[in-house]
Amino acid sequence: MRRAVLLFDIDGTLLTFRGPSPGPGRTAMARASIELFGADHTAGLRFAGGTDLSLARAIATAASVMALEEARQALLARYTAYLEEELSRRPYVPLGDVHGTVVWAKSAGHRVALATGNLREGAAIKLRSAGLHELFPLEGGGFGGDHEARADFVRAAIEAAAGHGEPIVIGDTDADVAAARATGARVIGVATSPAACEELAAADARRGCGASLRAAIEALLR
Repeated sequence: MRRAVLLFDIDGTLLTFRGPSPGPGRTAMARASIELFGADHTAGLRFAGGTDLSLARAIATAASVMALEEARQALLARYTAYLEEELSRRPYVPLGDVHGTVVWAKSAGHRVALATGNLREGAAIKLRSAGLHELFPLEGGGFGGDHEARADFVRAAIEAAAGHGEPIVIGDTDADVAAARATGARVIGVATSPAACEELAAADARRGCGASLRAAIEALLR
């Protein structure tokens, strides 16, 4: 089996939440919007496949803020504080056998890293909540707090792991598929709902949809 650099998205790929929507992340962002701008400007925004920088820009723009960059950074600072608070009440949970898959991947000689739309700090908070923080390094990788466009932080993650194997993006939305293709990486689409499977199939990322993640990685590297 060839060596690979496995670049994992987080939300909907490694972890999820229990209970009704909105989830902890969207709730935390809405609370930050209300505190800073007096209203919840998250309505209508698609969080799945987005990046924290792009979401913060959209919220600050909707609030008609003049000093956009300052407002965006203030919003993200409040968001991470609220995220910790929300997760103390409703923690994230791993999706499937994430732990076993990552342990297997490392033992098989593959490099594991993150390529996520989350801020680095937000990624750490979410992974700790789901008990996955020891599996994923926060050094290197690609994060949505460093680059607003998903393809840019995927490219950064690939460059950080250059020479360690074939890059494979693992995500749950068509945005992950598009970013992988924009950077020349291969892609595995994972999904836990029929709607997500349909989206990934429409993006021609059928592999891994509704199947074991480890089996999908093995099949792609044969």
